[in-house]
Amino acid sequence: MSSKLFYQLFILLFLLINTPLLKASSLPDNYEGLKGCEKQELLWSKINSSVHKKLPKFKNFGLPQLLAMVVQKMTTKVATVSDVAPKGWKKHLHRRGVVAKVKFVSNGKHSYSGIFKGADCALLRLSLTFKPTKKRGFAPGLALKVLRDSVPSGNVSALYTLDGQAQDFNFFQHELSNIVPIGSSLGQKVVHNIFERVTDYPEQLQVSEMASINSAGKKAAKNNSPVQVFFVPNSSFKGKLSSKKHDMRDDLMGVQEGVAVYKVFAVPAAEKAYDYYKYSLEVRKKFLESAIPLGEIVTTSKFLASEFGDTKIFFKHQKR
Repeated sequence: MSSKLFYQLFILLFLLINTPLLKASSLPDNYEGLKGCEKQELLWSKINSSVHKKLPKFKNFGLPQLLAMVVQKMTTKVATVSDVAPKGWKKHLHRRGVVAKVKFVSNGKHSYSGIFKGADCALLRLSLTFKPTKKRGFAPGLALKVLRDSVPSGNVSALYTLDGQAQDFNFFQHELSNIVPIGSSLGQKVVHNIFERVTDYPEQLQVSEMASINSAGKKAAKNNSPVQVFFVPNSSFKGKLSSKKHDMRDDLMGVQEGVAVYKVFAVPAAEKAYDYYKYSLEVRKKFLESAIPLGEIVTTSKFLASEFGDTKIFFKHQKR
């Protein structure tokens, strides 16, 4: 048997073992035409009905997962317009986390359009990119889904950096953003190359689609969108949460309803032409210091850890 044929058979066998068939979402046929808050309740009922009785463990991320990502159709993340994962899709990053119902409360002191004007019904998922190890740091991530009337949801994901925050296990230790510096380690370069099949700018997610339509499903007369947004954790969490090794889901499930978990900021329009290929943590600090406050993400439920929240809910990426 040739080495090429052996490799192909290995990949096929790996996929058969590691890619489960997903059942149909069972969302109603008229789902997309519903009010945003009705969609939120439908998704929440599925999250609530599949709560983990015992928290599943975080799995290692290594060569098998990288191989699976190589053969998985990565364009799915930017081409699929749906709130539930398409058949056969499997998360290899951000596999485990928690989800809560939230709202975005705009401060009304900015000119950004669409959902940045405010949104009452959204879902916030907080997760880890992969299982932390001595060599691989604690890497928090955020995904926000704003449910809108009669049109598809608006989505954005955010990270601190690709490799996280070393061995600091405080989920709210750092701000998260839709744009992160390009990684320099071998693993980061491999992931970059995988996502480069979809876009030349894998580390730069966009939010202009979120700014194009508001929560009522009305198209903005003028799409005024920030290029980069920051999600800055509520400062009161920093002193309360431990930085020592523990399951961050226990912390997050203790967050109560009615808490402003994140303040949202936008990088000033003056930086719109910035070349993000030069982006670094030093530039990030500068941008954050001059960022414009937009509002707050406030919980309207507690966070839940559930199978639907981990495997079925789908957050579309808007590529540059």
